[in-house]
Amino acid sequence: METNIIVAKKTNPRFIGLIMALCIPGSVHVMSGRWKAGTIWLFSLIALSILDFFLSSIPVPLSFAMFIAIQVLHVSLLIIYYVSLLVSSYRLTTPRLGYCGWFLFLLATITFYTIVNDILSVQIRTHIARHDRVMGLAMYPTLQPKSSETPSWRDRTMLSTLAYRFSDPRRGDIVGLEIFEQAWWQQPTNLDRRVVGLSGETVDICPPYVLINGEKLLDPPIFAKISSCEDGYSGYVTAKESKFEENKKIVLPITLGPDEYFVLGDNSPESVDSRHFGPIPREAIVGKVMRIVSPPWRIQELSAFDNLTPPVNQEASNENSNVEIEPLDSPELLDNAVPVVLPISENGT
Repeated sequence: METNIIVAKKTNPRFIGLIMALCIPGSVHVMSGRWKAGTIWLFSLIALSILDFFLSSIPVPLSFAMFIAIQVLHVSLLIIYYVSLLVSSYRLTTPRLGYCGWFLFLLATITFYTIVNDILSVQIRTHIARHDRVMGLAMYPTLQPKSSETPSWRDRTMLSTLAYRFSDPRRGDIVGLEIFEQAWWQQPTNLDRRVVGLSGETVDICPPYVLINGEKLLDPPIFAKISSCEDGYSGYVTAKESKFEENKKIVLPITLGPDEYFVLGDNSPESVDSRHFGPIPREAIVGKVMRIVSPPWRIQELSAFDNLTPPVNQEASNENSNVEIEPLDSPELLDNAVPVVLPISENGT
């Protein structure tokens, strides 16, 4: 008489399966023989991450409510995803792994996150958008770095590399630059500066104003605000009056060539910009700084600066850029500049 002995397969405790599912979504399903379900769980997480980054990096102005709504939607989708994943994984059993099995699982985890990091941190940063930390005082108080007054936080910005795929930078835009030829300046080459002068224009500085073709630049309204020396702004100064006056300087006034831009920091005394390294070629501009994305109380659209107030002077306009500018000797200059208000948080310093 034959006796059939069935040997039970050793399986992992269910909590081990949950840990494995958190390390690599879908791994429990794959180990249980459900390859199709495991693949769907894996690529669903990658798709959610890409979707969130894409939505928060849309190169168009978003209201504060819309930006928060996108973040809430993403968090809600992630919660639903992980709850569903863990419930589904808990119902399955996985074979117990030996030392070699756990080594391979660890190797698979590292490989998975390396690939995902390459997709999110390299490909998306290059072709869609990137988030940057504000490191210096060059754009203060528009962009605020970590300092003795704000030691626990600094602004993080979203730079859209899609913004200028089908259009050119406009006056007043804050742009991201990559500069490689300035060996005299031993600092990172990624800079955020504001576009002041456009191709074919003559740029000069008569503190605290920027002159475009001999006339004071007051619109977009941010330029009037900076020149008013109010709310933390210091006005524009020449390179000799800046903190970096010993660095290489250009001679002003300067006329810009084709596809050249003149960029300045909002905090002129603390900024290294076109006063020092000259006009910027179009190819050095990698994208537009669209918004501040953190901390929460500083979230705002930087492109809103263009529409803070009506144009200062409806009669005066620049042919190349449709930017209103006020004559240098106009007695109405200060009266027109006073109403300009920046949407900077009162808690910011």
